[in-house]
Formats: sequence, structure tokens, C-alpha cells
Amino acid sequence: MPQGPCAKAHAPKASQKAKAQIPKASPQAQAGAPREPAPKASPEAQAGAPREPAPKASPDAHAPPLSRRTLLTAATAATAAVTAAACGPSTPTPPTAAFLGPDPAQAHRLRDGGWPQGPVSRDIRTQIAIVGGGVAGLAAAWRLRLAGHDDFQLLELEPELGGTARGGQLPRSPHPLGAHYLPSPHPECQALERLLAELGIIVGRDAQGRAEYLPSAIVAAPTERHQVGLLWREGLYPDDGETPEEAEQWARWRAHLQALDRRRGADGRRLFRLPVAHSSNELRHLDTLSFATYLDKLGLTSERLRWAIDYACRDDYGCTTAQTSAFAGLHHFLARGLEDSREGHTLTWPEGNARLVRGLAERAELGDRLSLATAVTAIDPDAGHLEICRLTTRERARIHADAILWAAPRFVLPRVLPPGRDPLPHGALGYAPWLVASVELRTRPRGVGAPLAWDNVPIAGRGLGYVLATHTEDRGLHGAGAVVTYYEPMPGADAAELAAQRSRLLAGDLEHWQGHVRDALTAMHPDIARELVRIHITRWGHAMIRPVPGLLFGPALTRARAAIGRVQPCAADVAGLPLFEEAFYGGVLAAEAALRQLGRDEPSIVEA
Repeated sequence: MPQGPCAKAHAPKASQKAKAQIPKASPQAQAGAPREPAPKASPEAQAGAPREPAPKASPDAHAPPLSRRTLLTAATAATAAVTAAACGPSTPTPPTAAFLGPDPAQAHRLRDGGWPQGPVSRDIRTQIAIVGGGVAGLAAAWRLRLAGHDDFQLLELEPELGGTARGGQLPRSPHPLGAHYLPSPHPECQALERLLAELGIIVGRDAQGRAEYLPSAIVAAPTERHQVGLLWREGLYPDDGETPEEAEQWARWRAHLQALDRRRGADGRRLFRLPVAHSSNELRHLDTLSFATYLDKLGLTSERLRWAIDYACRDDYGCTTAQTSAFAGLHHFLARGLEDSREGHTLTWPEGNARLVRGLAERAELGDRLSLATAVTAIDPDAGHLEICRLTTRERARIHADAILWAAPRFVLPRVLPPGRDPLPHGALGYAPWLVASVELRTRPRGVGAPLAWDNVPIAGRGLGYVLATHTEDRGLHGAGAVVTYYEPMPGADAAELAAQRSRLLAGDLEHWQGHVRDALTAMHPDIARELVRIHITRWGHAMIRPVPGLLFGPALTRARAAIGRVQPCAADVAGLPLFEEAFYGGVLAAEAALRQLGRDEPSIVEA
């Protein structure tokens, strides 16, 4: 999921327009629920941390022109591949599969009151307690250590750090369980650049003072391709057969973004910034509109353009354009600077953003200040007391803290507070469920047309396609095979639809989701079933906050991020956008506020 599992692809770029036919189904029709498993009891969502943002792409390699004969040959070859897969004399060993990531039953114990009861065995004293070991909690710990402050405790329910930025390991390669890339920061984001320099990802500055990045962390070309039928084409905008009117709408959309990128508000700020709270006040009223309505008002009705924009919203937010606020939709394209007007990179690693999680944890020097597999079962926000249960030993303890940084998902907080203490109404925040699956293959995926890219997106279907986790490796050193990570958001128009999506996600057993992932990959590569070796499947019930109309600058988020006694919520969900940057800045700013509360006059590292 910066938590956001889960974001996996990019905003369309003018230079990436590529030839392909787009089907006539609407974007909303393509973003339906996954195939429904046999019904079981309807579990509620598990606790998870929100996904990351849409990356920037470098130019793709050009695919050769395709003649009618080539297309007919490709169709014949694809048919032959399907027939061979079904009738071939040798049958490969079926793939093994496993669930990885958060255990829904474990998280639901807090909802259901299922933690071990008994006396508190000991009392622990600390100045700052951090609840949640995702990006926000680790950023808070990093900031405290940067200030020379080591009197804190970090508590994490799961046996591993990272939230939706966790990673897994297949024999062939590491892989992400959710969030897997970070766009290089805008020059304004100096605190984030500081972290990346500490981690050795920024390796220097050029003559103009611009950051230079570790080459192995940069996604190399080919970066993106899309598929119509069985034909792959470069880029993410399908314009083959585009009418003059559709081409005019594309040009008008790009011109509109360029004008917004150049514009400054009356307060002198850029209109869209990271963190989102630093954005100008000028266009905040757009948060009350849906992105679909905004596009309608601009007269942008082209199906291919609307598909590309809807894809970006599903990728970044787990929402369709009808479910995304217009401000959030524009923020996706403009917050890091319009791609056409600034130089930037997409940063990624085989394990995804687990690389950043590991770096944050190492720089924070957590040591015995870290407690994994530890549930916070109750908080007294006025006294600063936290009741905890260590899951491996069933030991119960009480922590006394001067400040509590709640870096876990905000919807979990009322489960541990005294009744009536949470000012946020139940259900005020909505979260998108996601399915993520990493698959080890015997050979690299093949196809007709554009070559295998880092990001591989089918125009049709519910999923967003797959990224190649092994894209950045030296193929001469690693040999055959590959690991791909498949992403599928599960949007819903309202709370009832989201609950139904979540129930389907959690009710499906391993065999069901193994088949689902196999079918999704086979739709892109008819012969791929013979190449599957192992499948790691992760289900995120509450992967990321949904920036629906009215959320970003409305009363719900104001209440969600307000302090409750000594408890300060600071995860990405209280910022309203499921981005790594929001989680990072939320944790840093909460740590600085806690230091001030303790009487430390520590200058902020966050740019004004």
C-alpha cells in the first residue's frame, strides 16, 4: 500500500502518447469488484497503513510499426500458445501460494475484544510513545533521533515494520507487499531530500543544485506499456484511432495542467504542494467537486482521455474519478511539478518501499525501543497511559508517556480510547481495499509489440496490471525468470459497496485468490500459467484513505488530526492523501510537536 499500498503506475505524459484502440466500456464499468468467492462470514476491515503516489516516467523505447500481417501473426501465435498450454504433452508443476502481510484475524481481535485479559505485569516509563511502525511512525522516530532524543518507545502490532510499505521475499527476488516506488521529491521538499541523502539515494548535487540520484534506484526505460487485446504499445495513453476532437481534448487537457502548474495563488504559493496542507488556498474549493464533474465542466469527454485519468485515480487513491475530489485529482498531476516542466525520476527497488522503511529504521537506531507483535489495547489520553499486550508471550504491561504519537490508522483509535472521547464520527473516513500479488515466473513475460516494461497495464479489466519487481536488476547476473507484482484496487461508491468489497477480499481463500491472479495474468499473457512458480498474495482491507469530495479541507479531517489529550494522530490518513510524502511529513511534524511539548526548542526541518 506510503503507506499507500499500493500505488503502482504513472500519470499520462504528453510524450508518452502511444497507438492503440481503446474499448468503449466506461472507466467505472472497468473498475468493478473482483470475482466473488463463496460467501463466508463478513469480516470487517483489518488495520493497515495507507500507499504512495504515482511515479514519473522516463521516455519509453519505441516499438516498431505493426502491419496488418504482424497483427494476424500475433493473433495466430497467441491462439497457438493457448492451445499448447491446454494440450501440451508436459504439465509443469502447479505453483505454490501463500498469504503474506497483515493477518485479518489478528487485527479483528481489537474490534472484537479478543486480547488476553489479566493483570499488568510491569510498568514502563517513556517520554514519547509511538503507536504504529509504518512510514509515519518510523519518520517520527527518525526525527527524534535526529534531534538527539532517544527516550521513546515504538509499538507495532505486526511482526514486521512498514505497514503497506512492507516487502516480501521469493527465491527469485524480493518484492513489495504494497507501495513500491517514490517519485523524486520536488525541490521544495527539503526534509525528504535530507532523508534520501542520509540513505545514500541522493548522491550529490549538479551545478544548478539539483539532486542527483543513485542510478540503480532510478527506473530505466522501458518504463511503461499498455495492452489492448494482446497487443502491447508503449506509454499509458491509447491514441490509435483518435479522432481530431479527441486529439484536441488531449491537447486542451495538457494546456490546462500547464497553466495550473505556472499559476500561483494570492498567497504566493503553488496551487498544489506536498504536504497537501502547504498548498495555496486559491483552489481549495475544488475539493467539494468530484474529479469527474470537474472534467465534465471542462468539456473533456473523450473516452480514452477519461480512461487515462480514471486509471491514475484508481492507481493513486483506489478511487474512480467519480469518487475522487477534483482537488485530489489535480494534486496527483501537479503536486511534484508537472512532468513536462521539470526533471525528475521514479525511484524504486525490487522490494519496493521496504527499502525506505529499512533505511528509516536503521537511521532511527531503534534497538530495544522497538516492540514488534505488540498490541495497544487501551489508552488513557489524559494520563498518558497505554495498556499493551505482547502477542508472543501474552504479557500485559502499562506504558506511561508524556506524549503519544498515533501513527497507526486513524479508524482504529476509537477502539482503544475511553467511550465518547473521539470527536470523529464513526465512518467519517473511508478506506480502499486492495489485492496485491507477487508472482515468481520461470521466464520473463512475453508479448507482441512494445517490449516488457517496468509498468505493464491492460486497458480492460479490474486490475491495474503488474510491475516488474526485477526490472532494475542486472540480467547478466541474475539469469532467467522474473518476479512481477499484480495490483488490483477495489473501489466502492459508498460505505456499503466498500464493505462488500472488503468482505469479498477477506472471505476468499488462498485457492480462490490464486486462481483470480492466475486468470488476470493469463488475460494479458495466454501462455503464462505454465510459467508460474510461486505466488505471494496480500490482502489489504483498509489499504489507503480515500480522498472523496469534501474530505481534504472539510470538518472530518480537522477532527481526525486534532489532538485528544496527549494523543496526536499523525498517519497519512489524517492528511487525506495516501502518499509516502504525507506519511513522512506527518511523522516528522508530530515528533517536532512532541519535542516542543517536552520543552525542547528544536528548529523544524520542514520547509515553511
